[in-house]
Amino acid sequence: TTPAAIDNCLSVADRMDVQVAIHTDTLNEAGFLEHTLAAFKDRTIHTFHTEGAGGGHAPDIIAAVGQGNVLPSSTNPTRPYTVNTLDEHLDMLMVCHHLDPSIAEDIAFAESRIRRETIAAEDILHDLGAISMMSSDSQAMGRVGEVIMRTWQTAHKMKTQRGALKEDSSRNDNFRAKRYIAKY
Repeated sequence: TTPAAIDNCLSVADRMDVQVAIHTDTLNEAGFLEHTLAAFKDRTIHTFHTEGAGGGHAPDIIAAVGQGNVLPSSTNPTRPYTVNTLDEHLDMLMVCHHLDPSIAEDIAFAESRIRRETIAAEDILHDLGAISMMSSDSQAMGRVGEVIMRTWQTAHKMKTQRGALKEDSSRNDNFRAKRYIAKY
């Protein structure tokens, strides 16, 4: 996903009135996050894997959450962040991307995509409404059958960890419920 290809894709999408979802350059071969954001030219785009394990610009794709034109999403294997989240990701990455555990470079690549700090931050960013969507991955990591379940697990974890949202009443958490329904 070179900046020129991104710009061209978004230009065509504007002319055709269609949406674009992007999985950004995990290896930063065509540029870094700032080059990709500049190529968006403030046009609306869905950044797939705006998180700490699925891919996208390492290590800072999560910064795309702060862009007004970006509709960020998480893929469900990182949701919610629990004691088992990190352990399952190395094996999942190795299998999904046909990597060889006997090759040091393959392990290094897989480990570079698993970022504990940004995985943990995702829960809070979802609860704040900063990450808009929850999805599975159509090609590798992710489980299509778990999108709804993991969305509600994240909502429950956040209610337990952070308490009621200021917009919720003492009788219910309908505002939080609506926020999480909108994610899938």
